Amino acid sequence: MKPVALITPRYAPAIGGVERVVEMQARELLRRGLQVEVITTDPSRQLPPLEEVDGVLVRRFPTLANDSVYFVAPGLGAWIYKHAHEYRVLHAHSYHTPLAFQAALAGRRARVPLLVNSHYHGTGHTRVRRWLHGPYRPFGRWVLRRARWVLCVSAVEEALLVRHFGPRLRTRVAPNAIDPSELASARRRSQRSSAEPHVLSVGRLDAYKQPDQLVASLPYLPPESRLTVIGDGPLHTTMKRMAAALNVSDCLQITGHQSRASLLEQLASADVFVSLSRHESFGLSVLEAAVAGLPVVASDIPAHREIAGYTPRGRISLIPLGSSPSQVAEALLRAARCGRVDSVDGWPLPTWDRHGDVLMACYESEVRN
Repeated sequence: MKPVALITPRYAPAIGGVERVVEMQARELLRRGLQVEVITTDPSRQLPPLEEVDGVLVRRFPTLANDSVYFVAPGLGAWIYKHAHEYRVLHAHSYHTPLAFQAALAGRRARVPLLVNSHYHGTGHTRVRRWLHGPYRPFGRWVLRRARWVLCVSAVEEALLVRHFGPRLRTRVAPNAIDPSELASARRRSQRSSAEPHVLSVGRLDAYKQPDQLVASLPYLPPESRLTVIGDGPLHTTMKRMAAALNVSDCLQITGHQSRASLLEQLASADVFVSLSRHESFGLSVLEAAVAGLPVVASDIPAHREIAGYTPRGRISLIPLGSSPSQVAEALLRAARCGRVDSVDGWPLPTWDRHGDVLMACYESEVRN
């Protein structure tokens, strides 16, 4: 049986929401007996161009000028165009990069079915990227309408896609999922209420994530409070400079990308998790933090409201976009006083098994003998 191709901007060991989703999709499909290949980029040019990871063959291609924003990779596009016929399904991730368009062109030529996980935010997150959305929209519309299925990670994303591209899209909601058993080690940490909390945030250091607003909140927290930010991106230097100007450098740690094991350790040691993102299609880090036992403070956006529905009332505190640094700090202290939970029994959590059921239903006519 021919393999399924998962085409994605980045893949493990890179850290991020899309990266995690594709990794877990690959594992779930492999568990169900499918052969899986991941076709991705490596902006760092430091990873093997071809390797097998946990039974999944991973092909990596460099991006132009080591770009890790737009993921322009001509070599990847040329390779898919030439080899698309070797796959039963091309399953592309991310509307916001050229990869889905490259996969659509290759699939059309080879007459191979195309599925798309759009991870759609509706806009760009810088002035240039917002401008590019206009001329790219006809190409993106063509990709989405050509796909056999457009998989949405939330009802919020599905509604946004239909509003922007019309009801002709064949959409299915397959929520991103979590593994409660994997996060159990973080939940085992004893509960305590700290007046000087350890605050944790995970995500790309990009303007739309607003990590700089977390730094601005540090002077309003008790002096021995700590902020750990896992991730990297264009605001790294800005955040360091802000911390120095506010005299809170000793309270801030930016770790860069970390392994999954290191992330779990950070979830186990923190007192409260925070995400101030302006746009998300799901909010996987928020849900994982809540399932790891942490109280969460999150921006009041549609995706985070949907995420809060998976948890008991009060475990995820939503605060308005545009909250002042003092208001963010107040929300963090209030949430930290709620303490951790050591059980998620009864929570209506999305699981990878259910996610896999949706994938298989969409793949069925293409991948089963």
